[in-house]
Amino acid sequence: MTKAAMTDRKRRTTAGKLLGLLLTACLALLWPDAWLGPVTQPRAAAAERQPIELDVVTFNVLVDFAGNKKFPPWKKRRGLCVEVLRRVDPELIGFQETLPRQVQYLLKHLPGYTAIHEPGGYTDATIFYKTDLFELLDKGHWWLSPTPEKRSTGFGNFLPRVVVWVKLRDRATGTTFYFFNTHFDNTRPSQSKMAALCQQKLGPFMQTGLPLIFVGDFNTDQTRGDYPRLTSNGWRDAYLVSEHASPDGRDDNISTVADGHKRIDHIFYYGQQITPLKWERVESPDPETLLSDHYPVYARLRIE
Repeated sequence: MTKAAMTDRKRRTTAGKLLGLLLTACLALLWPDAWLGPVTQPRAAAAERQPIELDVVTFNVLVDFAGNKKFPPWKKRRGLCVEVLRRVDPELIGFQETLPRQVQYLLKHLPGYTAIHEPGGYTDATIFYKTDLFELLDKGHWWLSPTPEKRSTGFGNFLPRVVVWVKLRDRATGTTFYFFNTHFDNTRPSQSKMAALCQQKLGPFMQTGLPLIFVGDFNTDQTRGDYPRLTSNGWRDAYLVSEHASPDGRDDNISTVADGHKRIDHIFYYGQQITPLKWERVESPDPETLLSDHYPVYARLRIE
């Protein structure tokens, strides 16, 4: 091969390499999935992920201006509430009926948590999660009304009601899930309307394939239609793992309210990745002093 031919071949080879690099870069921009590798890679990573166990509590603490001989003022109860929560040490808490000053007190005396509520400062439903364990990926809320995008009523309730949610990733394992908290109104038929709206709003979250946990004071016992609505389409009640539960969970064998006999505080979950391991009602450390007009409800959930 002549020197001129060799030079021409070298130029064509270099041009070919440059063209190949340019085409590869274009493919990476147009089809990023192809650039990152086969779609089986995330599945393999998921298969290697270790399961996690979450201790979850839902607790209506009773507003701090309410109190009588049976339910002492907040200042006499709050230390016991903190003591109980320190003992249970949950990774996730859904509080209901918390005023902003109660949220601040709980944050101060339960260090290590981040609080999430409606951004306008309406704290009737507030989420606490352990900051060092989870990364916050997203958050949001909707109002329980015919106009869920804005603060409003409209289902027969006097006070506005809200669902607050977070999307969290476990820092150690990468496991990602959604956690929802709410406080349904105690007027009928608002609970049925609120349950129907939640069923609609939860649909897109269910389609993500991620585990979902929905807790709160639903003011919903097992005698009405809103409870089966909340436990339909794959949603289940963690209470079913309790030794006290009937086969379908439609019972009040364990009351979650101090005045009466109703089980209206629930920990629901969705997704085959979740297995409930334990459910119980949490008692006050002082038998003479109630924590609230509701008992805290606790569940341990395993996420594969």
